[in-house]
Amino acid sequence: MIRIEKNVPLPKGLSDRIDLGPIPLKELRVGDSISITGSTKKELDKKIRSVRMRCLRFSKKHPHYKFRIAFEKGTNNTQQIRVWRVSRAS
Repeated sequence: MIRIEKNVPLPKGLSDRIDLGPIPLKELRVGDSISITGSTKKELDKKIRSVRMRCLRFSKKHPHYKFRIAFEKGTNNTQQIRVWRVSRAS
């Protein structure tokens, strides 16, 4: 028999996720890009994994969309993630 248990905390990996909110992937035209900033390297690592997964899932539903994702230096020597929409041929 399966019992319902109350107040069991989530494992660290599940409760430590990053919520980026909506990313306007559908609105991007070829050559357009968006940037996503983070305050720490650890936060940016989590965000880039999340962004990559979102782009992958989006591209599977919309095969004519393709994206490139990379770290880049932002203003004041901070790191940020940039997402470009690229042509399917590249």
